[in-house]
Amino acid sequence: MDKISDIPLRVLLVASNSARRAYLAETVVRVLNGRARVTSDSRISAERFAAAKSDLLLADLENPVEAAALVRFLENAPAGTASVALIDEPDPGWVRSALRASLNAIIARDASREDIQLALQAAEAGLVLIHPTSASGLIQESALLETNNTAEEFTEELTPRESEVLRLVSMGLGNKEVAGRLAISEHTVKFHISSILSKLHAGSRTEAVSLGIRRGLIPI
Repeated sequence: MDKISDIPLRVLLVASNSARRAYLAETVVRVLNGRARVTSDSRISAERFAAAKSDLLLADLENPVEAAALVRFLENAPAGTASVALIDEPDPGWVRSALRASLNAIIARDASREDIQLALQAAEAGLVLIHPTSASGLIQESALLETNNTAEEFTEELTPRESEVLRLVSMGLGNKEVAGRLAISEHTVKFHISSILSKLHAGSRTEAVSLGIRRGLIPI
C-alpha cells in the first residue's frame, strides 16, 4: 500500500438513504486519511461510475434488488474494477455470483471503520475480503449446490397472486404490509409465502427473492 498511499482514490458511493450516504462518505474520507474523492448516488449506475472516472464502487445494499443490481454492474464493468459491498446476511447464491463477477469485498452494513478500511484497501489492491458469515454460508451452499440445481429443474410455476407477493417481499415489505397492499389477510400472505418457498425450493424469503430475480420472476 505504500506505493499508492498518496494517490487519490476516486470512490463512487451508492446508498439509497441520504443520511447513510453522508455517514459512509465521511467514513471513507477518514479511513483513507483524506485522500479519497467521493461521489455519491442513490443507485448503482455504470454511466455515473464512468462519468465520475471512479476507481472503486462502494455499495450499501439494503435489499435483494440492490444486491442483484450490483452483480449486473460488475458483470459488465471493465476488468479490474474495484468494488466493496456492505450487506447483511447475503444469500450464499448471491455471494457466489458476486465473487464470480469479481466483487472484492463483502462486509456487514454495521461494519466498523477498521473493517471498512480493510475492505477498501483489499479492493484497491485487487484482493478479496469476505465476512466470516458470508464465507460460512458459501461453504454450506457449495455442499448443497448439486441438490439445489436438480431441484430447480422441477420448480413449479407461481400463480399471479404468488408473483405479486414475491415482488412485494423483494421490496422489503413484511407480511402485514404485503397484506395491506393486496387487501388480504396476514394469514393468506403467510400461506402464499409458504407456497412460494415450496415451489422455488427456497429455505428463506431472501433466498426466494434471489431465485425469483435470477429466474426473471421479479422485474428489475
